[in-house]
Amino acid sequence: MNIFLDQITFHGNDGLEVSEDMKLSIAAQACLLVVNSPAWYDTLKNVLIYPSAFHTHRNSHDGYVVHENKHMTLGESWARGPVVLSWAHALQGGLNDEDGHNVVIHEFAHQLDSLTGHTDGIPILRKGQAYAGWERAMLDAFTEHVERAESARKTLIDPYGATGHEEFFAEAIVTFFEKPQSLRREEPALYSQLSELLALDPAQWG
Repeated sequence: MNIFLDQITFHGNDGLEVSEDMKLSIAAQACLLVVNSPAWYDTLKNVLIYPSAFHTHRNSHDGYVVHENKHMTLGESWARGPVVLSWAHALQGGLNDEDGHNVVIHEFAHQLDSLTGHTDGIPILRKGQAYAGWERAMLDAFTEHVERAESARKTLIDPYGATGHEEFFAEAIVTFFEKPQSLRREEPALYSQLSELLALDPAQWG
């Protein structure tokens, strides 16, 4: 956390004054993903914090016509930084560690994912961790997750994970920390791969 806080500059947006408590909360949650790992957020220098959900603009193309769409967003992660967060939701995610939602862990999972140069749900694996085992566990779990989400059945991992492999990876990491016993029971292969990747076993934390 000290290394993280020394490396990262926090910026408050829309009048938000960033406090030491905010920095510590974000650092603690972000560092969960790397505390036992050789991976590090090498290129990340800035974290931008809004008071609450914020507007982002996304362009879509229809032939030669470009449409600008405005969306309310809780967080964003850009390859090589920055990470952008809603403080209201970052705070709630830190206070409630069992509801299956954590915007800080979600966005920093994207940072971890992007260390390969691509944000695609395939992070840099641990030494000795086989890609074939990772791919099989992730694809099997993702396929089942998409089927459940599309048929409006209840999912352990947030349904947003069905929108793509990179979002499934981020939401699976959130579930790994927030509902570890359930994830280990329902998706043992996925849980095992995430446990090996992060060198953590939160299902044993009690």
